[in-house]
Amino acid sequence: MQTNNTPQNIAIIGAGASALFVSIILAKKGFHVTLFEKNPKAGKKLLATGNGKCNITNKNLSLNYFFSSNPSFIKYSIENFGYKEFLTLCEEIGLNLVTNENGKTYPASLQASSVVDVLYNEALFLGAKFSFDSKVENIDFKEKAHIISGDKTYKFDKVILATGSIAMEKLGGCSSGYELAEKFGHNIIKPSPSLVQLTSNDKEIHTLSGVKSEANVTLLVDNKPQKTLFGDLLFTNYGVSGNTILDLSREANMAILNFQKVDIVVDIFPTLDKNKLLALLEKKKKILSGKDKNSLLLSLINGKLIPFIYKKAKIDSKKYFIDNLDKKDLQALTYTLKSIKIPIDGSKGFDSAEVVAGGVNVDEVDNKTMESKKQKGLYFCGEVLDVDGACGGYNLHWAWASAFSLASNMK
Repeated sequence: MQTNNTPQNIAIIGAGASALFVSIILAKKGFHVTLFEKNPKAGKKLLATGNGKCNITNKNLSLNYFFSSNPSFIKYSIENFGYKEFLTLCEEIGLNLVTNENGKTYPASLQASSVVDVLYNEALFLGAKFSFDSKVENIDFKEKAHIISGDKTYKFDKVILATGSIAMEKLGGCSSGYELAEKFGHNIIKPSPSLVQLTSNDKEIHTLSGVKSEANVTLLVDNKPQKTLFGDLLFTNYGVSGNTILDLSREANMAILNFQKVDIVVDIFPTLDKNKLLALLEKKKKILSGKDKNSLLLSLINGKLIPFIYKKAKIDSKKYFIDNLDKKDLQALTYTLKSIKIPIDGSKGFDSAEVVAGGVNVDEVDNKTMESKKQKGLYFCGEVLDVDGACGGYNLHWAWASAFSLASNMK
């Protein structure tokens, strides 16, 4: 609680996930809170989260799912505000949640609008004020903080930057938080798109658009394996997508920024090793003797993939029948099915990225209070900081956890 009898006035720049959450906790503690939002309503980006269902957190929280140029910064917030603590607070404000077998947690309504409505209404109920269509052009700290928005100047005791990142500009993403932070001497870790689809200049990959597969997907940087993930993969008319790709996109984009060669290798038979897959093809060859060679892969893989696999395996196009395929051909098919190599030349960019890697350098922010080390009375929470998470509700949990750390430690 506040230590004096006069409530402090707190300005929050933004009205997204972390901003709404921090406003609720601060208002409960007796602070006077005003949120400045450049959009006409709160939670615009939050409404699109999880394809409109809002994957709000994950039961399987671990520091391994969060990333930063200084990972130790994240530890305090995540360990002090985990899954159970979040559920308790949601219950207190009437936000009912459901968790699936993978740990992903959603509002019981499976509607992101429910989350926005509950948070917004709770903030209003507790006395928070909202100023919509109000872009903050400048902040000046004198005896108090002066917020300049349009032709008006407002005075506050403290200011919280909860502006989000430049991801998804069409949903309100912007760079204003970085620009305001830089005015106080903060360094910005160069943002790069994360949780985003990857592009390839391999036109043959484009022909597979619409093909889905459960696969092991390995990221190669300068031909060296970096990480392998299992999950869904979607071939598109620009490259590849799917949860595996989204979770590999952070490292892929950073490597591309460093002018390194990036490829992904796809194993569409992750449950069979090469020997077992080869034995399966040899058995099918005997059973289907006399039929055309496409029959060998029919029912094993998506039909759209078959001509692509034969071409990548460099099988002589004159070998029309299964009986024409020799041992080396079957070995080549086996290798190709377990190692489709796709060159990556970029991503769909910030407009398609769910989040960004990069942001305000966390070395310049107190990891408990979230207060700037460069300007007393200036605070940060959420995605504006150089912290991002894996796909599965982790980015939103960072919004909640960083907001809780800030609000619970503010005096």
